[in-house]
Amino acid sequence: MQPSKVLEPQSTSKRVSLKLFQGSGAMQQLALMLMCILVAVGMRIKYPQYLSLDNLEIILANSIGDGIMALGMTIVMITGGIDISVAAVLQFTAILVGMLMNAGVPIPVAIVLTLVAAAVIGWINVTLTNLFKVHPFIVTLAMLLTLRGINIVITDAGTVTGFPEEFSVIGRGYFAGIDHLRVSVVLFAILAVIIGYALKNHRFFQEAYFIGGHRRSARMSGIKVERFLIFTYVLNAVLAGVAGIVIGSQYMAASISFGQNAELRTITAVAVGGASLSGGTGTIPGTVLGWLFLAMARNAFNMTGVNTYWQDVVIGVVLMIAVFFGEYLKRRQVAR
Repeated sequence: MQPSKVLEPQSTSKRVSLKLFQGSGAMQQLALMLMCILVAVGMRIKYPQYLSLDNLEIILANSIGDGIMALGMTIVMITGGIDISVAAVLQFTAILVGMLMNAGVPIPVAIVLTLVAAAVIGWINVTLTNLFKVHPFIVTLAMLLTLRGINIVITDAGTVTGFPEEFSVIGRGYFAGIDHLRVSVVLFAILAVIIGYALKNHRFFQEAYFIGGHRRSARMSGIKVERFLIFTYVLNAVLAGVAGIVIGSQYMAASISFGQNAELRTITAVAVGGASLSGGTGTIPGTVLGWLFLAMARNAFNMTGVNTYWQDVVIGVVLMIAVFFGEYLKRRQVAR
């Protein structure tokens, strides 16, 4: 009887590769921590209320949707992919869960049905990508435009309101009655810890680094690349659905205006956090730091009265710097 062939991604060579991929963004994470400290200290000097509990709650609450989506986008980008449909998924799920509840569907059932719909969107994205062998940017761009059109049609370009009061607990409620600690922030923290731990320690999740590092080699080593990509894009869409539900609960409404440019902010947070757009690198701690830095910067802009358009300019510049710096560090690590 022939012994079965077992895939061993934890072999010596792969452990070295994994360590290389995960560690190449360490300098970016250190730089981000320093930048967050500088922003906090600088703003605290001129605006003492910047570090108040009230303002810290605002910083986290206003960016919580981007943070949740960034967790899924991290895995997508580690595999060398991208998904720019997440903002439209956020809008769609916020609208859908609201319409279901307004139609009399119980809140838990409405949430489950909405997340299933989000999962189907993710499945369509990855299936079309795998079937036609096109870059996920093209497929997810098509999905972005399609969903935006659907969102306008089903809402008649209006706002969905009238949500049950109990639904507000997800976005507005405070965890265990603790002031300034919202349920949505605790949910984000739990998701970040689970996904971060899995990426660092779980054998299945670590396949993302091998796929992003060299897809052909990953396939030849026995990794089921297409299966993993299905899981990745479905998870990413579901997390975008979670973000939509949280935002809908936070505002107790749903509109096509929600999540404008959220896909760009999400990708920026992941890239600033150390993930490479070419794949193979990225960590959840880095993404959380990138998201936190952007959230703090946006709040600082708002507090100082900086024009919204200049905020976009700064975020764009930060993204360019992060991309070039990240690629430089990755090539330097590989050269070693």
